[in-house]
Amino acid sequence: MMDEFRNQSSQMLMIVSQDDLERVVQKAIGKLLDQRENKPETYLTAEETAKRLKVDRSTLWRWNKEGYLVSAKVGSKVRYKLSDVERIQKGEVYER
Repeated sequence: MMDEFRNQSSQMLMIVSQDDLERVVQKAIGKLLDQRENKPETYLTAEETAKRLKVDRSTLWRWNKEGYLVSAKVGSKVRYKLSDVERIQKGEVYER
C-alpha cells in the first residue's frame, strides 16, 4: 500500500517526536562539524577558480563584489576557497 501512495504523490507525511527529530538534527550537525574541522582549507588562484567554474576572471571579480564568491588576499595575491568553489559547483546558494 505504501508503494501505491508513493507512486501517486511525491510527498509523504511523517509524524516524529520532538526528541527523535532533535537527535537526528544534532547527529547531522555533528557529522558536518567533524568533516569541517578535519579538513584544512585549500585556496585556489583566480585562474584555477575560473577554469573550474568555466567562467571568465571578470565574472570572479563581479561575484566578489556581489558577495557570491568572496576572494581572500594572501599577501598581494587573490585566492578563492576551494570549499566556496565546490559549493557553487554543487549549485548551493549562500550569500554572506
